[in-house]
Amino acid sequence: MRTILIIFCALLPMAVLAQKERQLQEVTVIASRTTNNAEGYTTNLRGTDITKGKPAVDVLTFLPNISRENGNFKINGLAASEIYVDGVKLSDLSELNNIPGEMIDKVQVKYLAGSDQNASLSGGTIMITLRRPPEGGYYGSISANADWYRSCGFGNEGISGMINYRYKGLSVYDNLYAGATKVEDNSEQTMTGDNLHTFLTESSKSHGFDFRNRLSLTQQFNSGAQLGGSYLVSLFRPRPSSVSDNEGLVSSVSSRENIVLQEGTLRFSQPLSSRGSQMELTADYLNRHSRNNSSYFFNSEKTASIEETNNLNLWKFKADFIYPRSRSLVWKFGASAQFISSKYTPTDIVENDRFETSDIPTKTSGFTPIVYASAQGRFWKLKYSAGVNWQLNRISYENCSVDKKSTNTQWSINPTVQVMMPFGSKMDHALMFSYKRTLSDIPYTAISSVINWSDTYNYTVGNPDLKAQSADIVMAGLSLLRNKINLTALYAHSHDRIYWQTFQSEETPDVFYTKPVNINGQGVWGFGAEWMEAPTKWWRFKLSGRIEITPENTKLDGIHYNKTRFKEYFYFNNNFRFGHGWGGMLNANFEPTYRTLDRTYHAVYNVNGQIYKTFLGDNLQVALDFTPLGNRRKLDRQAGANKVSYKYTSPVQYVGFSLTWNFSGGKKVDVNVVDGIQDYHETKDNK
Repeated sequence: MRTILIIFCALLPMAVLAQKERQLQEVTVIASRTTNNAEGYTTNLRGTDITKGKPAVDVLTFLPNISRENGNFKINGLAASEIYVDGVKLSDLSELNNIPGEMIDKVQVKYLAGSDQNASLSGGTIMITLRRPPEGGYYGSISANADWYRSCGFGNEGISGMINYRYKGLSVYDNLYAGATKVEDNSEQTMTGDNLHTFLTESSKSHGFDFRNRLSLTQQFNSGAQLGGSYLVSLFRPRPSSVSDNEGLVSSVSSRENIVLQEGTLRFSQPLSSRGSQMELTADYLNRHSRNNSSYFFNSEKTASIEETNNLNLWKFKADFIYPRSRSLVWKFGASAQFISSKYTPTDIVENDRFETSDIPTKTSGFTPIVYASAQGRFWKLKYSAGVNWQLNRISYENCSVDKKSTNTQWSINPTVQVMMPFGSKMDHALMFSYKRTLSDIPYTAISSVINWSDTYNYTVGNPDLKAQSADIVMAGLSLLRNKINLTALYAHSHDRIYWQTFQSEETPDVFYTKPVNINGQGVWGFGAEWMEAPTKWWRFKLSGRIEITPENTKLDGIHYNKTRFKEYFYFNNNFRFGHGWGGMLNANFEPTYRTLDRTYHAVYNVNGQIYKTFLGDNLQVALDFTPLGNRRKLDRQAGANKVSYKYTSPVQYVGFSLTWNFSGGKKVDVNVVDGIQDYHETKDNK
């Protein structure tokens, strides 16, 4: 912590010098902050209270139809597929923690992924545009933070910074974070069955170092063409460990992980005519390399160990063309191709019957081409966006130990239709209807033979026989009083759904594992409502709720699940803005107990907030984040006649301190950035 504070103090005078070049701020007159279109809405946030004193990650939860659940953003109940900041596609949400909310100009929200995107993406897109920098061409922030947890004391100290800058036609964007991580969780497990009754306590700890930096350079030419490049590097070195006590029998697993992720992107755009026709070409390469050394102990004796190396390469090439046919019709078409190559190599294996490890070296390759066309326009009061894409998923899995290779190919034609019609004397209400068909990505992480132990009694393993799942989604919505009141309804039907089923180990009866399997299709209904209001000048709130209704008709491990299940969410977000630089927020959420097939997720709730104070013309900010109340998750799983219950017992209380300096100066310019076009994600059990 002392080292981080020294670095922050060294950087602070540089920011102060930059701040001396102060100019008059821009004055923007906004007739309406929110405008609706066929794909969603765009809202102008410049000068609003919800951006004050908080990072961008907290600002988004106050916008219409957006919620944050378990650290992930959802739009109308569907997981957001992509989040951009000035064209930079974020690889993780921690980049949003580096961006002060006051720097946001506007946010565009698309309810569903478009036909130009991968058909695996169903949820919409959040596109954040930062405000233009003042005279001189740069602005940014420098922050330092430290957290205290009731469960483990101080942890997660870090420094971060971002800057936007332009010199003539060159735009520069940089986002940096470096910090130490520390996590500690305690839990209890109960395993019961015909010949099984086990109760154990568990303590899981992890500490490590995290570094991430994204640099983007874009050159604007007089002809209107742009050439840009972006480079992202992320280093993560966690040291997780887990100790389980089963009535005096102590077992543990400890690991040393080293993960390096790099992504490089080149993009070229060229106007093709004076009417607005445009071409954009993008090439992207992503590499994720990890090395993991794990050791397994039973009663302090080392019984098993393994060293694992994973290397993943993704290449993607994309070409997009825009052709404005008229003022009321714009065509967009293009194609892309993605290549995937991964390799898993286990070495230095010490085997033991108690701890299952993977000794199978594997290779995986995949090819996903996409061709699409779409049209967007307006007819009378009706705004529409319609498109279709053709996508093929081809995946090959090779067991290198026996030279056995299998290949699976799936293809699909995926239409997307979205319409919106405003109504009312002031056109401040709107009706929305959407339809989309999806084909999930190749689940290359879920087919791997890698065995991951979450503790000494539970692990997960992949399934090389998986198929990519598909789904049809229909959504309808009603917006009243310019998004003050929003009602949504959704129906989705999945095919070849991937589900993580729980199994009992044949060798060790009190060890259980989950494995992804394809099950029959299933439909789900969803209904949501939210109310946004500002009762006073200093208080603004957002009250929302959502329910999902799932009629089950699936057989797992000989048990037929045929009941109708209900899953509910409730949120109450409050933003406060007082005088003299004081402000804050107080948020609460509640998720009642719900069941899905062989699992029961017990009720959880959480109350969290923030208090901040700004100084020196709002340039220096001191903030205190806190969580005073909460209930951790308890999960029950059924494996045949056996029941496994897992309950987190660590307290949720937490206090975080942060110090932020905002600086700006120079001429008013636009900052252009280049974004990566690929995602690394894992299909995993979300226990």
